[in-house]
Amino acid sequence: MTKYTEIIYPQDENNTYPKQFCDYIYNRFFKDGGDSLKILDIGCNKGTNLKYFAENGLECYGVDLRVEGVDFDFRECNLENEDIPYPDNSFDFVYSKSVLEHVFNTENFLKNALRVLKPGGLFVALTPDWKSQHEYFWDDYTHVKPFTRKSLRDAMLINDFEDADCELFYQLPFVWNKPWLEIVPKVVSLLPDFLKWKDRDQRNTKDRKLIRFSKEKMLLAYGRKKCQD
Repeated sequence: MTKYTEIIYPQDENNTYPKQFCDYIYNRFFKDGGDSLKILDIGCNKGTNLKYFAENGLECYGVDLRVEGVDFDFRECNLENEDIPYPDNSFDFVYSKSVLEHVFNTENFLKNALRVLKPGGLFVALTPDWKSQHEYFWDDYTHVKPFTRKSLRDAMLINDFEDADCELFYQLPFVWNKPWLEIVPKVVSLLPDFLKWKDRDQRNTKDRKLIRFSKEKMLLAYGRKKCQD
């Protein structure tokens, strides 16, 4: 896992995106839930997202295949064939980013996410959008299952999430709170693919990132656990 992270997601101390992203997700989905709220990050890796959620006041927990030096309550779990090692109805929020595409057993993943949520709790997950990333999806050899907007929404509904929905998401902070600016990535996405960044030097330049993330969208899905009668 450590070597995977170093190669696929090399460390960049100047990268402000993870904090911007977590602040956006918190403000959009988690902020108005009240005090002393608990969040579980499925596939938390080294706990980067948990660190930023904790800065916003959430009580943070994580699961992943193995320990990676996480400074939070962390438990190991193989989501292909194991249950998440937390009790039923434990969390106000369950969150996962870029994990669903690495798991064959979607049903086990979603059923466990639902099980550990409190009644009325919210699940938020992101995964690559197959339609815009199909040419490059298999470049990561650990990817095993792609999703479309419809298939992810249907998977959540079939596995008993209420008010489930799925939308396209640009990994470009300037559009998050100004949807009318989405015209920019829509136009930029028409540029040829060879202009996207190709190596570690190019990946940190703003123009290359704009081109890549205008072309390659994510799916942002969310749904709630039914409140008890």
